Amino acid sequence: MNKNNSIRHSILYATDPLCPWCYGFDPVVKKVREEYKDKIRFSLVLGGLRYGDTAEPLSSELSRILKHEWKDAESLTKQPFQQGIFAETEILYDSQPACRAVITIQKIKPEFAFEYLGELSKTFFFKNQDPRSLETLSTLAETFQISKEEFKTVFEDKDTKAEALNDFYFSFSLGVSAFPTLVFSDGLESGILARGYHSYEQLDSILKDYFRSVSH
Repeated sequence: MNKNNSIRHSILYATDPLCPWCYGFDPVVKKVREEYKDKIRFSLVLGGLRYGDTAEPLSSELSRILKHEWKDAESLTKQPFQQGIFAETEILYDSQPACRAVITIQKIKPEFAFEYLGELSKTFFFKNQDPRSLETLSTLAETFQISKEEFKTVFEDKDTKAEALNDFYFSFSLGVSAFPTLVFSDGLESGILARGYHSYEQLDSILKDYFRSVSH
């Protein structure tokens, strides 16, 4: 397939920085983006796993549920998790600030959006830092040569806040009901390519089947 045809194909990655399965999926996404960079354009849509009325403190009951989910994700994905954050009962499990942080990076240095997303998930699931903390979010931005001041200005802009909510609604309109989800489009038709965690081998097989079907 030549490169002119390839630009028709795109994958929209519906994700959330505070989704354990998305954190586990990050190495798979990196590999797929590298292997298919000449055939597929990749972009992000932030899902809003928990925000507004669904955001809640890490109570003992919520922590108990999440501990099991994190252990399951670690077992299947082989990504390392640390559970020290469950001792921090003052932390609110709210993914809106983290999603808005990724959108902030998209606005300042879009070429680093996927990498920032992966590292931001790591600060929560492995380093157990507060994902709502502007200090956490802006310090991470500095590692991508973005000053804390610039990050803070864009992050707190009302347009950035609106864009985060628009992403949440757009994700829902695409039929995304779980994270991670990959939405595939060829410019004419679109649909769910994969919902939930997949290994690289599973995803590669799905993509190879797709490209075989369109090459005939």
